[in-house]
Amino acid sequence: MAAAKTPWLEYGEGPLYIRKAGVWDMQDLYESMADFLRMRKYKLHEKIYKHKRPSPFGAERQYVWEASREETEYYEFHYLIYFHTYDARDIDVVDAQGNKKNFTKGRIWVELQADLRTDWEKQWGSSKFWGELKSFFNKYIIKNNIVMAVETKLKYELYELHAMIKQRLQMESDEFEHLHLSGMHRKY
Repeated sequence: MAAAKTPWLEYGEGPLYIRKAGVWDMQDLYESMADFLRMRKYKLHEKIYKHKRPSPFGAERQYVWEASREETEYYEFHYLIYFHTYDARDIDVVDAQGNKKNFTKGRIWVELQADLRTDWEKQWGSSKFWGELKSFFNKYIIKNNIVMAVETKLKYELYELHAMIKQRLQMESDEFEHLHLSGMHRKY
């Protein structure tokens, strides 16, 4: 799904996958993912929303989101989020207090990918000379900064989103397993 990467020009993490068959709250999942990105100041664009006519088993929906945030003048964090529901139909669930909620029953597939884009303003791409200079700059001057700091921050943010989605789908993992590894002490 992502564009082809050339070494030393683009960095990233993923794709990470989540697959579930069962019952989940689609409205809560949708809003939680959007809030997660908005709280971190990402610009969120829903590129594709498809709702295919229901079969006897249920409806099929596809969502493609792109989120980006300008980290610095040179770095940009970019997420590509794809989720697809199969055989989905709405069901009403009554909780212990007698409240009625609308849930979705079916199968869901989520794919998450994060990219670190360098020179996102395309200031270095005007000629072959500037392209070679950008490659040298990325490869030899700021490589350690990218690998040790910026890309690590992007990776842990992606894992945090992954854990939040699993928690909303009520899957086995309750929280982000690397939460306290790098000094982060926040919940989604």
